[in-house]
Amino acid sequence: MLRAGVGLPALMTLLGHVDPDMTMRYLDVTLTDLQREFQLARSKPRHLIPPPKTPMAPLRAGLDGVIDALSGAQHVLEIFRRTLSDGLMRTCLNRLSNRLTKILAEAKRLSTG
Repeated sequence: MLRAGVGLPALMTLLGHVDPDMTMRYLDVTLTDLQREFQLARSKPRHLIPPPKTPMAPLRAGLDGVIDALSGAQHVLEIFRRTLSDGLMRTCLNRLSNRLTKILAEAKRLSTG
């Protein structure tokens, strides 16, 4: 039933169990099950889902606006980079992100000094 998509809480209820340990006694997890779950988690990782959009803050002018834009670009680049599998594109985007970090740090130094 679990392989057919029935969730563990529903299966527990169907079997009349109140303790998940009792239900787990009847489960036989195979290597195929583990591989399927791993691939599913990797294809839809929850920690990479962008947070809900908040109302846009007013745009700042001058160097502060440049810093805001660089920060936003770096954030979007990182979200996209994390969706990629290891490879040349991910490596190149990682280098670009590192460059943006240095540019952003220099811009912040200019704004305070």
